[in-house]
Amino acid sequence: MICVSVAHMSGLSEAIDSGAGMLELRLDLIKEAPSKLFPLIPKAISSILTCRPGVFSDAKRVELLQAGMKQGADYVDIEIETPAGDMELLIDAARLSGCKVIISYHNYLRTADREDLESVMLACYEKGGEIAKIATLVNAPEDIRNLLSLYDLPGKKVILGMGLQGRITRVMGPYLGAEFTFASTGEGGETAPGQLSVKQLNEIYKVIGQS
Repeated sequence: MICVSVAHMSGLSEAIDSGAGMLELRLDLIKEAPSKLFPLIPKAISSILTCRPGVFSDAKRVELLQAGMKQGADYVDIEIETPAGDMELLIDAARLSGCKVIISYHNYLRTADREDLESVMLACYEKGGEIAKIATLVNAPEDIRNLLSLYDLPGKKVILGMGLQGRITRVMGPYLGAEFTFASTGEGGETAPGQLSVKQLNEIYKVIGQS
């Protein structure tokens, strides 16, 4: 399944119209309350709540994610570095609302070796993640091999290589067992380096026969 990341309010209708079955709501970029977003999303479309650090305080981020879960989000993405107290609050809120927990790890500089990546992935599950998400910058072909090899391990996961060299991981993920892969609404709407647009991904899958 393709999950379209929404980076601004004007991109929400575009993402819905793309035919995607899932949306990622980047609350740190959209900067709107979840109560303004969820009434616009058809019930047939799943949603991931994400609010990356750097824009709002930790307390505000927790507040926004809790509010979004109450609005009916299907998934919440929590960074692995989240302080223990905030992590507990968010996981408790997810359990109360029936929202699935994604614990995510991002490295915008490099991709670690296979052993370290495996340790990170296991930590995502240990911290309460039903799905582990790892996204790291790809600098060499070996990085791609190390990332994709994680699909051999048990557990639900999404493994992504960032940057132009990492694009193949976004295409290959669904073939190897990824829960979903991410795409942008279009040029200028990217929320991660190397992210393909939903149109590009659909065209690729049409050519290679991915349903």
